[in-house]
Amino acid sequence: MAYTISKTVFDKETLLKVIYSINNKFAIRLTETEYNYILEVTDKSDKKFNFDIFFQNLQEQQIRETLNKQFGSLRDSIYKKAFSVLER
Repeated sequence: MAYTISKTVFDKETLLKVIYSINNKFAIRLTETEYNYILEVTDKSDKKFNFDIFFQNLQEQQIRETLNKQFGSLRDSIYKKAFSVLER
């Protein structure tokens, strides 16, 4: 079965992370066009691929990636400041 995912909504890194998390259950071939990623999914076992769950995981991972890009350096600064007491 083939599924189309928009490049304008999801980063390739995000897509690859979600694919990696399920690659032991499904064989996924990733190709792309100018505007979309194309996933061709083949079941490896008796488990059936559920695109709704995959898409939900993809959305959650994209939010994590976006927040990390926006606030990652701030978070790192807070951790560094908080744990600087322990380094003394």
